[in-house]
Amino acid sequence: MVEDVRISPDIQTFNILVDAFCKEGRVDEAEAVIDIMVERGVVPNIVTYNSLIDGYCLRGEMTKAKSIFDSLTSKGLVPDVFSYNSLLNGYCKSLKVEEAMHMFHDITRKGLKPDIVSYSTMLQGLFRVGRCGAARKLFDEMRSQGLIPDECTYRIILDGLCNNHKVDEALSLFHLVGDSKLNSDIVVHTILIEGASKCGKLDIGRDLFQDLTLKGLQLDVRTYTVMISGLCGEGLLKEAKHLFRKMDESGCPPDGVTYNVLLQGYLKKQKYDDVEMLLQEMDGRRYSVDASTLSMLIDEIAAGSVDRSMLKLIGKLVPKEMMDTTAVPG
Repeated sequence: MVEDVRISPDIQTFNILVDAFCKEGRVDEAEAVIDIMVERGVVPNIVTYNSLIDGYCLRGEMTKAKSIFDSLTSKGLVPDVFSYNSLLNGYCKSLKVEEAMHMFHDITRKGLKPDIVSYSTMLQGLFRVGRCGAARKLFDEMRSQGLIPDECTYRIILDGLCNNHKVDEALSLFHLVGDSKLNSDIVVHTILIEGASKCGKLDIGRDLFQDLTLKGLQLDVRTYTVMISGLCGEGLLKEAKHLFRKMDESGCPPDGVTYNVLLQGYLKKQKYDDVEMLLQEMDGRRYSVDASTLSMLIDEIAAGSVDRSMLKLIGKLVPKEMMDTTAVPG
């Protein structure tokens, strides 16, 4: 398209194209577009290179991303906060938190101010490697700089605390904030329900789940599935099944993940009649078993616990990509 002599794209048009390629992970095509820009006398600007840096970061190619970042000065360009944020995200996703922290501090050293995205990215990175104390300190620093945490930031913090088994701290923060947006955020509630359930505090998770209805919030499939998973984990299959059936009645049908969660609960408790019933429903809805469920089914078949007459049904529910790597007993 850009080679058509009748078209003379300007810098904005080229940048849109570069950004689109980078977001799809097609950085080679993005680099080719930049070469065409230069040939046509259109000088790439900081927006162009920010897209390219972000593209390499999304691919986990941090050496290449940092190389482009370091070359900006020689091109007469000055990195902005977006340039830094892309690198922060890339380093944190690669669990290279020390490198990310170095870049984070470099933002202020260069006379720029970290924004809410900078802080949120660093918080997520720190929680991922279990550095909760450093994350809390950074959160306090963010607020001292006058930055107001948004819903995304709170989701990251609450999820980070829950994943690091600090559910009580997460709940305290949730109640302390008392923000109306936070109280009506279904994702936040789901994070807390899952965190509480996984840490053996099912009663708290159940209370949070019931509060959603009282608050008039619309439950989604993820929230139902998390609650069902918590109930299955405690062996409360009757309650899990009741909630599972309630989903359809409430206009929120269970998805494949929900089916697999309940199916695994039944298998752990050797409820084979219910297992067969769910497998038939999954077949009717064209859902597939996941790797964990299939592994459990194979173990039960090998042990003679599940009737081999179900093999044909189970075979229909195994995704094609798993067929070559899984040996189902014959």
